[in-house]
Amino acid sequence: MTRGERVIAFIERYCYVPEGDLVGQRMVLAYFQRLFILAIYDTGLNRRARRAILSIARKNGKTALIAALVLAHLVGPEAQQNARIISGALSRKQAAEVFNYASKMVMLSPELSPLVHVVPSGKTILGLPMNTEYQAIAAEAGTAHGGSPVVAILDELGQIKGPHSSFVEAIETSQGAYAAPLLIAISTQAPTDDDLFSRWIDDALAVEDPLVVCHVYSTPEHYDVLDPEGWRIANPGLGMFRNEDELAEWAQRADRLPRDASSFRCLYLNQRV
Repeated sequence: MTRGERVIAFIERYCYVPEGDLVGQRMVLAYFQRLFILAIYDTGLNRRARRAILSIARKNGKTALIAALVLAHLVGPEAQQNARIISGALSRKQAAEVFNYASKMVMLSPELSPLVHVVPSGKTILGLPMNTEYQAIAAEAGTAHGGSPVVAILDELGQIKGPHSSFVEAIETSQGAYAAPLLIAISTQAPTDDDLFSRWIDDALAVEDPLVVCHVYSTPEHYDVLDPEGWRIANPGLGMFRNEDELAEWAQRADRLPRDASSFRCLYLNQRV
């Protein structure tokens, strides 16, 4: 198998759904998640990508994917001796969600649970075989400084307003100790072109660097909010992670109430507004 295929095989063999109707069942990746993983780890240049961006609408399995990638680097095929992995979010609550997903995944897995030590107080998981460490950090907690993560995964970067974030800058510069660090950003779109996440996306699409992956699922602006075809473009997990009836309900509300249309287009159609 290729490097990306080994990551996919690890996730689907050893990671379990931590919450919801399918809790306790082995995780099955959606097609768009597989494509993203293969693009990161199978660049064709005998190395993985150094930056990867995935932008999709809300409730399309972002947190579960982040947690699964964390475990692939903690105790899976991408684990490196003494490596540090972090996931970052703006709020403590948001950062805790990724940690909770990852810890529940390993506790549900009879194969992985003996290989880790979970430290809830520090939002930390230790990988025992390779002495790896994962920690969930938050911008509001001021925990970005210190340590050198070989892998950093940023959750909901689109919430950052403006072109600069000292939190993100601290994470980026902390990876300088490694020759081939990996930075992953998974988020819905930011509202404006001048916001940090929008700048990252536009730069990645313009440069076409083979070591920069950028997958954006956004409904073109000419689609009506009630058009199911437009829903599917921005919600590749529709029917798997995202409930179509719930999305239809919000679309009808956006159609009736213009004040809700912008929020619907941003969060459900993944458009800049």
